[in-house]
Amino acid sequence: MTDIIQKYFNDKLTADDFVERNIFYPPADLNNIVAVEKLLDIKFPQDYKDFLTISNGYNGMLGQSYVRLTKVEEIVENTNGYCKEFFPWTIHIGTDGGGEMYVLDIREKKIKYGAMPYIGEDKDFILLGDTFEEFARHLYYNDYWDK
Repeated sequence: MTDIIQKYFNDKLTADDFVERNIFYPPADLNNIVAVEKLLDIKFPQDYKDFLTISNGYNGMLGQSYVRLTKVEEIVENTNGYCKEFFPWTIHIGTDGGGEMYVLDIREKKIKYGAMPYIGEDKDFILLGDTFEEFARHLYYNDYWDK
């Protein structure tokens, strides 16, 4: 996991960037992760849990994309507030700070990472990968809009 963080999350930002720095938070407590999994009745992908145990959320740039990944303690509230009514097959894990949320697609046994507009339809889901690294790579290169 640290190689993924080094590769995609640690770009050097310049004075011209609108974000002063990338913010990594203290690691999530494993008990909190398990409690959220129980409340949502799912098992997070192991690579996502690995990320949370290094940084409980994130706020900053991944290459060309602004990314705010949700702290584990906020996932249930955000999922209930933004996903439950219209997209019950998603778990809210972050946002681009604008009109898109980053979600876990739980429709199949293999959970997938994706982007979804806050106001949209199921067909607007954009797959960003089967792994946390694929998810980070698509955000880093901002190459998923053509899909």
